Amino acid sequence: MKSRQLLGLACSVCLLVIPGAGGTLPWDKDMQDQPNMKPQDSVIETNPTTVPVGGKDQFPPPKDIIELVRARLEAGRTLVNPIAKSPESLARGREMYELHCLVCHGEQGRGNGPVGQKFVPQPMELNFDYVQLQPDGQIFYTISHGSIAMPFYRQAIAPEDRWHLVNFIKEVFGET
Repeated sequence: MKSRQLLGLACSVCLLVIPGAGGTLPWDKDMQDQPNMKPQDSVIETNPTTVPVGGKDQFPPPKDIIELVRARLEAGRTLVNPIAKSPESLARGREMYELHCLVCHGEQGRGNGPVGQKFVPQPMELNFDYVQLQPDGQIFYTISHGSIAMPFYRQAIAPEDRWHLVNFIKEVFGET
């Protein structure tokens, strides 16, 4: 009888000393122990026969930096801005800039926005000749597909609004 009491006492002590040993079932940590994947870790393959809401992009997303540079140059040669510069276009471009670009490129387009200051390298200064001398199609492509450190906006900004944004960047930051 004494050995049974000792065994019972030992089991009780073990249950108290080892937290969770007595109160959990073996599968209680399944959700914690499973492999996980963050959304940005995976690439979502799209069906090539689908058409985006705003129409099909002339240039598919680049697969690497070399393809990005080549496609950007090609876009500069082939894409023509269908939106004429006008007060309405510049106003819409300003709205898009303030909503999507200002946090990185800053109010004056100098790459010193509150978020952009945290990046290495810092965002491009939009008043540089490097940007201002680019054809509209090349800037449109960069907005659409991003750059080395810049994210893409093809899913966040409608194509027409990207052209308004190009007009705004060339008109407002080209003056400085």
